Amino acid sequence: MSNEISPGSPTNPHQPLDLARFTLAAPAEIAQHLANIAKHGHMVTVFANKGKNFILTRLLSVDYQAGQFTFDWGAEEETNAQVLNSERNVFVCSPEGVKTQFVTGQVSKVMLEGRPAFLCELPEQVIKLQRREFFRIQTPLGTPIFCHVADFNQREIDLALFDISLGGMSLWLPAVDSPGFDIGQQYRQCTIDLKPFGMLKLGIEVRHRLTAHMRNGNEAMRIGCSYLNLTPAMETLIQRYVGFLERERRALVG
Repeated sequence: MSNEISPGSPTNPHQPLDLARFTLAAPAEIAQHLANIAKHGHMVTVFANKGKNFILTRLLSVDYQAGQFTFDWGAEEETNAQVLNSERNVFVCSPEGVKTQFVTGQVSKVMLEGRPAFLCELPEQVIKLQRREFFRIQTPLGTPIFCHVADFNQREIDLALFDISLGGMSLWLPAVDSPGFDIGQQYRQCTIDLKPFGMLKLGIEVRHRLTAHMRNGNEAMRIGCSYLNLTPAMETLIQRYVGFLERERRALVG
């Protein structure tokens, strides 16, 4: 089953996501999450026929034992017929700001209390993304922010930030062939001065590496990192800083 992200995703195109952390795969968890969506009546968009058609609907019921769920019949019969003929369907909704997406196979028509509805097998995976975690914003070039890593190969190093969010940050390495910072490596003595809001002291784990081309034509290495042992106070500090940068950006373009 594909872990694709639909158009309009909050993710940054420069920042690949590690979706495994946000994927439900246990049938019981999937059934419970969809049942909560049905219970609260959240609107769901179903994209059919490779995104050519879509309907707005609601989940009606979830049957964990049967491995099935139902969703409401659409207002237009022509669109309903197109959904029935679609071999692959992408469901997207955002209950309480948590983007939920899953992919299913073909659906069928059933009657519920004398009214038509769609019947479908439960998906194998459900992706849940917190929008706020993945709102990434680039740090200003004029006043760069640095991450001070005190436990880098028994010495200290300062790396400039490319972007930052509640989900993680990207750092520039001094050179493409710089030692260290391999995927999975952890550095637990890091300090970032998020002026004017305060000092962030935490650990980081390298999640991916990306070779990028600079404006001068040179190559540089950007590493994506997640945070280790992030506390609520640290989250608040990052949120305030990200909000500050976004307000500055809007003022410049406005």
